[in-house]
Amino acid sequence: MQEEKNFIQVGRTAGAYGVKGWVRIVLDRRNGGFIFDVDRWWYLPYPRKAGVSPIVLTPLEIKPHGKDLIARIAEIKTREEAMNHKGTLFVIREDLPELQEGDFYDEDLVGLTVKNNEGAPLGTVVGVTDNGAQDLLAVESVEDQSIFYIPMVSAYLLSVDFETNTVTVDWSLDWN
Repeated sequence: MQEEKNFIQVGRTAGAYGVKGWVRIVLDRRNGGFIFDVDRWWYLPYPRKAGVSPIVLTPLEIKPHGKDLIARIAEIKTREEAMNHKGTLFVIREDLPELQEGDFYDEDLVGLTVKNNEGAPLGTVVGVTDNGAQDLLAVESVEDQSIFYIPMVSAYLLSVDFETNTVTVDWSLDWN
């Protein structure tokens, strides 16, 4: 069993497609593309229950279907089994291709301290999202624990240093 911190959510299963056990897949907006980079998926049923461990699913075929996908999965043979496999799909970091120097996954930023270019602490990274135009760093403020967003563009995001667990930005708390 893999540690949960190594899991990256890529989408969800949304029931059966057809009568031969194919499954509809709805990809996550940010990490969905990872589903094509691996030979196994990890599945957790919905609703999640304590003590239930993810199981491995082996994709055999994946096809586009509208804005979603359909997949034939080795462990799912019938429509009834596909209907019973509604839940969340993950991949594990170790299965993904090697990152280039300086690249990182969104999940790597969570928990890092955000400081401005003058060294003043602004908060802690709680996630990464987007507004349709660009990626946004979600930061919990040191002042009042509210969440604010910093565009992840070179004008604002100056550096990410994993040795010091710090993200340096050109930002000020009074801009929130």
